[in-house]
Amino acid sequence: MKADLLLQGGTIVDVVEKRCYPGDILIKDGLIDSIAPSLSATEAFETLCIAGQYVIPGFIDPHLHIESSLLSPLEFAQAAVRHGTTAVFVDPHEIANVAGRDGIDLFLRHADVAPIDIFIGVPSCVPATSFEDTGAALSLADVEELLPHPQVYGLAEMMNFPGIIYEVGEARAKVECAYDLGKVVDGHAPGVSGSDLTLYITNGRGDGAVRIMSDHESRTGEEALEKRRAGMTVAIRYGSAAKDLDMILPYLAEQGVNLDGFMLCSDDLDAGELQEHGHVDRIVRRARDILVQHGNLDVEGATIQAIAMATLHPARYFSRFFRHQGYPEGGEIAAGKVANLAIVESLDSLKCTSVISHGNIVVTNGCAERREVHTVYEGLLQTVSVAQPLTAADFRVSCSNSGDAAATRVIGAADGSLTTQHRVLSLPVREGEIQADLTQDTVKIAVIERHHATGLHAVGFVSGLGIRQGAVASTVGHDSHNLIVAGADEHAMAAAANHLVTIGGGMAAAIGDNVTGLPLTIGGLMSIEKIDSVVTQFHALLAAAQLTGTSSKNIFLLLSFLALPVIPQLKITNRGLVDVDAFAPVPLVVE
Repeated sequence: MKADLLLQGGTIVDVVEKRCYPGDILIKDGLIDSIAPSLSATEAFETLCIAGQYVIPGFIDPHLHIESSLLSPLEFAQAAVRHGTTAVFVDPHEIANVAGRDGIDLFLRHADVAPIDIFIGVPSCVPATSFEDTGAALSLADVEELLPHPQVYGLAEMMNFPGIIYEVGEARAKVECAYDLGKVVDGHAPGVSGSDLTLYITNGRGDGAVRIMSDHESRTGEEALEKRRAGMTVAIRYGSAAKDLDMILPYLAEQGVNLDGFMLCSDDLDAGELQEHGHVDRIVRRARDILVQHGNLDVEGATIQAIAMATLHPARYFSRFFRHQGYPEGGEIAAGKVANLAIVESLDSLKCTSVISHGNIVVTNGCAERREVHTVYEGLLQTVSVAQPLTAADFRVSCSNSGDAAATRVIGAADGSLTTQHRVLSLPVREGEIQADLTQDTVKIAVIERHHATGLHAVGFVSGLGIRQGAVASTVGHDSHNLIVAGADEHAMAAAANHLVTIGGGMAAAIGDNVTGLPLTIGGLMSIEKIDSVVTQFHALLAAAQLTGTSSKNIFLLLSFLALPVIPQLKITNRGLVDVDAFAPVPLVVE
């Protein structure tokens, strides 16, 4: 019986043996049937001649929040596949914080029709903390009900590391549920070290069993290596918001560390970077350059090693899930493996000409076949609700201090970093109100509850945004995704925020009453439009944001993490400031 497809005349990249060799590949029933130096075209119904090109395993992104791309899951998949991506493991906790099960169901529906594998982790922390208000919550019972789904790989990043270490709430029970079922448990442990790391990895038992299996939050090579030696698989992040790869991989290469337990991930990737620079392929190119510069590999060897970190290593990490579900494993080119493959022009460019998903050609001559699917967004539209229209008065900060200045806690933000500083600055007080101080690059920041129109909101101060006038606002504010707004002008802050309420969520920049907005109507997080339109609108928005004076290339990405109270040091939610290191709320004014 004939096979389905024959790839003829290419050079195969062997990520296990770290070598390249010429060969033909026969594909049958979605699997690699056989590999030989030369196979006849009569052995398959279809033949694809790839002479002069390289065959590599399809890229795998092992940790990704699709919502951060501002695209729907299907639109993201149709853009990513052109860059050789054939599988993504996603945590939809952004949309789950807005819409709960309805948001997860959207991902499951799009996974059914996407041109690549979309495997979904059950969000572990919805809400992420008790310091904020979300649109929905996922209980232990919800987790137990969702985990058996065949498209669910396990429990997504366990952000509540204090809950694991100190046995608070349902965190440990959620981990045990996924682990006992035979699925994967992802971790999130920024700065966790020593005995705390041991407790975290073992889910509080300290018995040596690795129950929380990965981490993507390492900032330094030393931190990454400690977690690897403790038994975790370390995902090195190179996203739009944080590019930890540039700090971690040079250290590992210079120390001669075995990279088998390390993989590459995006975490968060915006649509513009995806369209202009690629997906996992862009990470592989960057990793290759680092390995050449800091290691002892030549260009070809470094490229193959980087490809392995984006294919073989994540496939091995998720093998527990594949075995549990009875799915064929991938990540390498060998008989019996799933036929998820990318054909690239060269190892230098890694530019894809064709992509094969489960034996089907889904990209031809660099163009992906579009799948137009009618989607019902029940429960996911018109999710922005505030108690009443906002005014400049809502952003004033009263102070009982009788002097002309107040020692004020200020969030110290830095472009390209998810962590912030916990600063204390002397800010001016006029007529009983604390003022922003542009001489210290300090402006106001506010978070307004936008799910249930409770009116709960908090106002604070942030430095490092570079805003000199106007304001920026967004309903993308990790992880609760309340309405976050920062600015030098309270009237512009109100204008930007009210605009987002009117359009059903998104991002906006305001100079006075002049507002430029990007609608994100799916939960206030994702657009219903195609990537070309989203990127065009986003570029226009960034141009408008530059008029505020910010030097940030993407101030909205920076803004979105200032309300995330699980990454150090000081953050703000709709309930007030949170000292993440102490994991406790703190007052704005230091007495």
